Amino acid sequence: MSTVTRRLPPAVTYVSPRLRRLAARGTSAGYRANSRLAYWIAWLFPGSLVAPSSLTIVVGALTVPRIALFLASVWTFRELWRKLTMGGYVPIASDLLVPITAIWMLVTLGIHEGAKGLVGYGAVAAIEFALAYFLARVFFGTPAGFQQMVRVLRFVAAILVVTAFLDTISGQHLIWTIGRILSRAPLDDIIVKRFGLVRAQGSLEHPILFGVFFVMCTLIIGHSALRAIEKIGWIAVCVVGILLPLSSAPVLSLLMSIATILFLRAFDRFPWRMLVLAAAAIFALVTFFALVDDPLTTLIQNLTYDPQTGLFRVLIWQWVGLNVERAPWIGIGFADWLRSEEMPSSIDSLYLIQTIRHGVPALVLMVLSFLSTGVTMPLRPQRRYESERITVLRQGLAIVIFIIVFNAFTVHFWGSTWALLAIVLGARAGLTESIYLHPSTRDDEPPSSALVGSGEGSPRVKRVLKRTMTG
Repeated sequence: MSTVTRRLPPAVTYVSPRLRRLAARGTSAGYRANSRLAYWIAWLFPGSLVAPSSLTIVVGALTVPRIALFLASVWTFRELWRKLTMGGYVPIASDLLVPITAIWMLVTLGIHEGAKGLVGYGAVAAIEFALAYFLARVFFGTPAGFQQMVRVLRFVAAILVVTAFLDTISGQHLIWTIGRILSRAPLDDIIVKRFGLVRAQGSLEHPILFGVFFVMCTLIIGHSALRAIEKIGWIAVCVVGILLPLSSAPVLSLLMSIATILFLRAFDRFPWRMLVLAAAAIFALVTFFALVDDPLTTLIQNLTYDPQTGLFRVLIWQWVGLNVERAPWIGIGFADWLRSEEMPSSIDSLYLIQTIRHGVPALVLMVLSFLSTGVTMPLRPQRRYESERITVLRQGLAIVIFIIVFNAFTVHFWGSTWALLAIVLGARAGLTESIYLHPSTRDDEPPSSALVGSGEGSPRVKRVLKRTMTG
């Protein structure tokens, strides 16, 4: 009797759970992203942003979002270890620069304040920057994981808009005040208004940060995998969040985002369009500063709601420059900085804060961290698994980073938005890595179908699948 050999069919309609697990282990990389866990991690952060940022627990520097972020670090390190040991890791330049930035911040604080500086607000900010980056790196750095974050971020955006409306209606920073009362902290009696309305901030730290947060949400949701009608609805919610703080920085950022998206769409087939856009922006900026007698004053008078506050920022830049000259390498820490008597201690620029506290190297490291999330450092030749979804998401996050780089000249990111900035960096670095991961590894499709369709996998997996389907 002749033996009939059955061939392995090109596709499988059903595979048992045991074979799915076996197939996942047999793909080109043994690691498989855990998008289901990413959903629950997203509820810890950014889901915890709905809690009042003024509500502190035990130690003044520990807010609810920070505690949630530190709690999520348990799963973050476990997932990072899985990536490193199971073949799911591709080095990205920011993986090195972000922790070096945090370490430099801690070192300078130790130099200025000793052991006390390693347990205060500055140390917490340095640690949460690295933790938030790696959280997004391992959980939100795939299309599936990123979409899980978007699911939670929509809920956060809706709640924050409601809290901002409460500020506007009550004429008080209602949620912020509630957090201060629960923390038994002194209340701030100064309520900043514009056009006769309170500048809403909801549960976040400042009205400007509230508006910038919603600019980031607009870009993230706009580039997500939601249906068009859903995107329109949620973007409308985000636009309301941008307008309620009555701040020029978020509105200008939104206009810049729209212009950037239109430019990228118009030159969609041109591969170097991002570099051309960056070069054009730098050229326009240099030309403006070269031709205008007082460029900073001109910009401030034409691009801000209240030119007086903008002129105050010019003075801050001038005085901070004098302070940096005293300690360019390690900054002055949290010591009081030299300034005129009528000026308050606040500094409205992330770049200036980073430089005056931790020195010029900290500024350089931070900026390089922003710009290096798309730079791979593979230890060996890697096969690319291109995806249009990944391309769209990376482009959207690149625009977010561009807006952050722009806002950092006149906005100091701290607290919740500082951690969210690191989330954006980590997610984009993860998506850069995802280009080199098999679709089944990044959870784009069931591992068994990807295995059988592409002919990849270990010989043992192929033999088991063949025996199952041939009887």
